[in-house]
Amino acid sequence: MQRIARYNVPLFIFLLLWVLPSMAAPLQWPTNDDVLSQTAARLRTLIAGSGAVSVNGTRLAFPGQLRGFYQQREFRPAWVEKDGIILDAGELLQTLKNSENEGLPVSDYPVASIEHYMYGAIDGPLQLAKLDLLLTDSFLHYGSNVRSGRLGPRRVGGDWFLPYKRFDASGLLADALPQHAVGDALAALPPAHEGYSRLRTVLKQYRALAAQGGWPQVGRGQSLRLGSKEQRVVPLRERLRLSGDFKEDIVADPELFDAPLNEAVQQFQRRHGLKDDGVVGERTREELNLPVKARIREIEANMERWRWLPEEMPARYIMVNTAGYDLDLMDGGTPALDMRVIVGRNKRQTPVFASDVTALMLNPAWDVPPTIFREDILPRLRVNPARLERLNLRLLYNGKDLKPNSVDWTKVSAYHSPYVLRQDPGPKNPLGRIKFLLHDSDGIYLHDTPDRYLFDRPVRALSSGCVRLEHPISLALYLLASPEKWDRASLEQAIGLGKTQILPLPEAMPIYFTYWTAWVDKGGIVQHREDIYRFDRRLLRLWGKNAT
Repeated sequence: MQRIARYNVPLFIFLLLWVLPSMAAPLQWPTNDDVLSQTAARLRTLIAGSGAVSVNGTRLAFPGQLRGFYQQREFRPAWVEKDGIILDAGELLQTLKNSENEGLPVSDYPVASIEHYMYGAIDGPLQLAKLDLLLTDSFLHYGSNVRSGRLGPRRVGGDWFLPYKRFDASGLLADALPQHAVGDALAALPPAHEGYSRLRTVLKQYRALAAQGGWPQVGRGQSLRLGSKEQRVVPLRERLRLSGDFKEDIVADPELFDAPLNEAVQQFQRRHGLKDDGVVGERTREELNLPVKARIREIEANMERWRWLPEEMPARYIMVNTAGYDLDLMDGGTPALDMRVIVGRNKRQTPVFASDVTALMLNPAWDVPPTIFREDILPRLRVNPARLERLNLRLLYNGKDLKPNSVDWTKVSAYHSPYVLRQDPGPKNPLGRIKFLLHDSDGIYLHDTPDRYLFDRPVRALSSGCVRLEHPISLALYLLASPEKWDRASLEQAIGLGKTQILPLPEAMPIYFTYWTAWVDKGGIVQHREDIYRFDRRLLRLWGKNAT
């Protein structure tokens, strides 16, 4: 059965198929060729012109696509046939009512208006045309949201350079309607990425927690640690139990900060990117007390960013998570390599973009980037040109060396300097021993670093935009993919020669610079990180939400 007929469907079947409340009633007027023709005429009138389209005060989201969609079908109704409203309308309505499962607010869609008509308010072609428009626009709106995002990445502002993912929702609907496959089309729209699916599961769990009142707050006071005994330990333990960090069933003394609670605090700290010392100080307490509703908004923001990625990722690719200070190399859906990274600080953020790693450079020289020259070095040179030698930098003009004191630095433009400041390859070079070259990356690249101790810091937004790697040799060997020629010993030997050389990769490796503040790791553990660049906050404000 593909549609709901006017009179010959018993009410209980009508309710079962449409999942409507008990007061719903079938349409009380005949649907035939004449009614469909009149409805088509009403549709033509309602969307005439080129401006906005509204239905009973509800402004439709995609007027241009609506016009194109109905013009192609000569204004024939999409959701009504001779026997009545097709079942696909009920499937769309139910999807809209469940849109929060995908991190999309139900309030974005005219659910109440659709129900108003579908529950018996239709008494003629005009109302039928309005319902048809509401359903079609809702499909286009929801489809675009769940496939490509509520906002394009570039609308977020900042250093976001991912292209907008165009999606032909009207074409999908036109193909699905004749087959009565709207439900299947809707189900296939959300991203198929495992990272997205895992967040969707966590979102459901957090919503259930919010419905039960969320988790308790841990009060202010002195730091809590192993051996502490006071009343604040009670809500601390309950807070960690609700988030799955504390799993003990029997507690001898609820007010005692015992060993199992210490392990739970350390687990919580690790998955929030904090120092896992087991001490509940001010920073840990702030993370503990962040309301579950704020975590829900955080997850929604990250699900949105998953929608901005390609629908299908390559078989092999690198993903750098700037907010998580982490790099993963994926091969066939499995992490083949992972490491800690150092990313740009807030004033010099690592941008979000996609590129390809094309080659690697051994023993690279470092040419001071314009931003560092302008903001860090030039002001010092204007005070004392001798600082250049202390910084172990050479001054070049047209490829020739100059003495720093031969230049009047007070007259050098901060934005159009003819000079190059270069640090030769060596143990103190900021790029370390290896630099990974990216295609069309606007000066952003991956590289080694001599400052190895920085990788032990929990917060690693320390660079001027490029990404420093914990294990550059391991990444180089994987990308070179030539074990008969390159192994660790031979690569170290080539580096030891001190000669700058470029090694093209046998195959370019796609790389995605992303920004995840919430994700589920390969062990199934929910991870949260600080919104270091305030991208979550910016996105939530654009959505009109309260970003706290």
